[in-house]
Formats: sequence, structure tokens, C-alpha cells
Amino acid sequence: MQELDRWNRRVNLTAKRPVEWVIRELLYDAFFLSSVIKDVRVAVDIGSGNGILALTLAIIDETMQMFSVDKSLRKIQFQRHIKRTLKLPNLSLIQGRIESLEPLCVDALLSKGFGSSSLILKTGGKHLNEGGAAYLLKGLTERAGAFPGFHLETARHYRLPENPKEYQLFVYRKMAGGSN
Repeated sequence: MQELDRWNRRVNLTAKRPVEWVIRELLYDAFFLSSVIKDVRVAVDIGSGNGILALTLAIIDETMQMFSVDKSLRKIQFQRHIKRTLKLPNLSLIQGRIESLEPLCVDALLSKGFGSSSLILKTGGKHLNEGGAAYLLKGLTERAGAFPGFHLETARHYRLPENPKEYQLFVYRKMAGGSN
């Protein structure tokens, strides 16, 4: 968090938000997600931005291979700095657009703030192994829907510490023969 704050003073990584906001709005989401994705061996965080989800999860579970994908070079450079500083061999950083990449063959696709569920599954679904799950952290305005090749397994409301807002977790399982 200190490094994020230091970098954010020079490079816009979190829309110039204070560290307290980043902890309350982003870091706690990563902690929540870590309790949900137990036993995931390989995951990708799409549209990872400053990398709070990917970095935190790579730190919490050193046995999980984590891919962090973002189109912004400056955000990937920040993540690269943290990866080197904390020596995170299980974290792979990719600067680019998720839809342009060859399939990453992951067990879990993670997203917070990338776009609608439909967009996430359409652009990121090809990276999920059959039977893998997409974990989508959403606000209350988004509605769960049906998407070709995916089954909605979970739609759950949750709250984070020190935050009065309510959020939703959608878990979509990639079905056999599902393609994207």
C-alpha cells in the first residue's frame, strides 16, 4: 500500500485516491475473493489495473499461478516493481488486451471493474478451462444473466469491512463444450 501511494503521487494508478480508500474499496475485495477461490491452481485477473487483486492473491497463496492482464503499460510497470520487490515468482504480468491473447488455460477468471458480465465472459471466457469458473465482483445494479457456454453457479451479496456499500459476487462455471 505504501508503494502504491508513492507511485500514485507521480503516476495515476487509482485516480489519485487516498490509501484508505484503496484498502476499503480494493484490498478488502482481494481478501474476500481469497476466501472464495480456495484450491484454484491457475487464475487470471483481467483488466487488473493497479494489480490489487492479482498481487494480493499471489502473496496469499504462493502455490497458485496468477496472471495479471492490463492494457496500461504504467499499471503493469507498477505491478512489475512490486513483483520484484516482494519476489513473487507465481505472478505473471501481461501488458495487452485479454481478447488478443492466446488462451491462458486457467481454472479461474477474476474481474472487478472490467465491464459487464457479458463483456467479461465474451472477452475472457476463452481463457478458462472447461469446468473453470469466472468470479465477477459487481455492484448492486448489475443483474445475473444467462450466457452461452456458462452456468450461473452463485449470485451472492456481500459487504466489506469499514464499507457500508453492498456488492455482489457472480460465479459462472464454464460448461463442457462451452466456447468463447
